[in-house]
Amino acid sequence: MPRFRPILLILFAWPFLASGQSSAFPLSDSAFVSLVTVAPGEELYSTFGHSALRVKDPARSFDRCYNYGTFDFDQPNFYLNFCRGKLLYYLNLERHRDFEYGNLLDHRAMQEQILNLDPAEKQRLFDLLQENALPQNREYKYDFFYDNCATRIRDIVEKALLYQVFFDSTSIERGQTMRQLLRPYLADKPWTQFGIDLVLGQAADRVAQPKDFMFLPDHLHTIFGATRLPDGRGLVLRETRVPPQGFQREAFKPGWLDHPLLITTILALLGLFSLSKPRLERIFDPIFWFVLGTLGLVMLLLWVATDHSATKTNWNILWALPTHLLYFWRRTKSEFVENYFTGVSILAALTVVFWFVIPQELPIAALPIAVLVAVQGTWRRYWRKEKKEEDEA
Repeated sequence: MPRFRPILLILFAWPFLASGQSSAFPLSDSAFVSLVTVAPGEELYSTFGHSALRVKDPARSFDRCYNYGTFDFDQPNFYLNFCRGKLLYYLNLERHRDFEYGNLLDHRAMQEQILNLDPAEKQRLFDLLQENALPQNREYKYDFFYDNCATRIRDIVEKALLYQVFFDSTSIERGQTMRQLLRPYLADKPWTQFGIDLVLGQAADRVAQPKDFMFLPDHLHTIFGATRLPDGRGLVLRETRVPPQGFQREAFKPGWLDHPLLITTILALLGLFSLSKPRLERIFDPIFWFVLGTLGLVMLLLWVATDHSATKTNWNILWALPTHLLYFWRRTKSEFVENYFTGVSILAALTVVFWFVIPQELPIAALPIAVLVAVQGTWRRYWRKEKKEEDEA
């Protein structure tokens, strides 16, 4: 009898061994696969919610979450790769109990939709997930709109169903752009919305197609719930919520600093006032042109030096040129520098005139700054010159 103990031990331990590696195994009849949608959190990276797939097989003591939204802060050049659009995300396997506990600790409610799959479909989806979890397959280059934790789930479920599924998006308002789909999540983060609107380019103003909606976990949840398979089955069998009552978030009460348009208007008025106060002007101008030029440089790099598809062709650069950093050579009073700022003024003025015509939704809160840029060059080149001539006369 002792010679059979190793065999019995292996058979007993198999479900646990299988749960810790990426080789697939046959699921039992009691197994199920579910989509877990996590509510938005307080941190910036969790603003738009999260999605994961759960595979549970009670007969094998297997209960794991497949999480495509994982990244490693310790990977080399983390921030540089993030800015360049080359940050690697990866599929992470974790115990569902740990996944659930982490979200509850962050006061993020979860909605779990058990998928109405037959045994062959469940097995195929599980096999694909296990294959994705292999070390050579688990990493992918993240793209906010088109390749993230939600779109990866959409695509792998579609593949498991042999592309014989038509996702029903009729419950979602059509005609919205990718940028507009983000707005409900940013209502209590006005400065975050302003920053996102500054760095997102024209690509974000493309009207979202039905399949595009599913880059957001909430819309993935809604569409899965409405979708029916070709044989008439609903894609979702049933749904539960954890915790059942959810979490109550404190209502957002904006203060006066939570209004970007008000702050930029005050800033523009201060800049206009400084034109008649040389001492204030000497303080205001270097800071203003340096910040504006730095912003323009960031926009330019996100346009031409990254793989981010959403930050290319950004027409905000028309009023926030990276060459605004030339202000620090302005002290030479050269004709070139004077001509440069005159050109900047004209370009900014044209941008203001065509603000609502440019094929990109420019942020309203940036309009006072663009007006200030337009006035600055004209004031210095012409009004001040005329005033100097009058004083000399």
